[in-house]
Amino acid sequence: MEIRRLGCVGLLVISMALWLGCGGDAAGRIAITGTVTLDGAPLEKGNISFQPMEGAKTSSGAVVTGGNFSIPRMKGLLPGKYRVEVNAAAPGGGGAAAADAPPGEGPPPSKELVPPDWNEASKQTIDLKKEGPFKFSFEIATKGK
Repeated sequence: MEIRRLGCVGLLVISMALWLGCGGDAAGRIAITGTVTLDGAPLEKGNISFQPMEGAKTSSGAVVTGGNFSIPRMKGLLPGKYRVEVNAAAPGGGGAAAADAPPGEGPPPSKELVPPDWNEASKQTIDLKKEGPFKFSFEIATKGK
């Protein structure tokens, strides 16, 4: 009888540890939302990511659809400074490989709609504070550059 009780208690402890561990820890994380425009129009489809800088400890990202993005609290960011990266492939790019391409060669990469100063060479940042704001607007311009 004692062994059975110890087995049940052990199973309960293991179950709770797994439940708490797999659920993720959102302690201190902040949900953020926002908008992304490209030359004044909502970015129809793309990705946005936030990479940690000074004092930041997390990174996260979201899909941009119709100019809007949302990162829920469970995948949110801790307060700190983040580098912002936005990517968006041109429609129709990255299709099938050319008929005369060597075997095994994939399709050409899609053309990037967003200029490098908003993705691979981004110097765009946010400073996320506990007090907010938690909504950000990013206006990307390609014309006149």
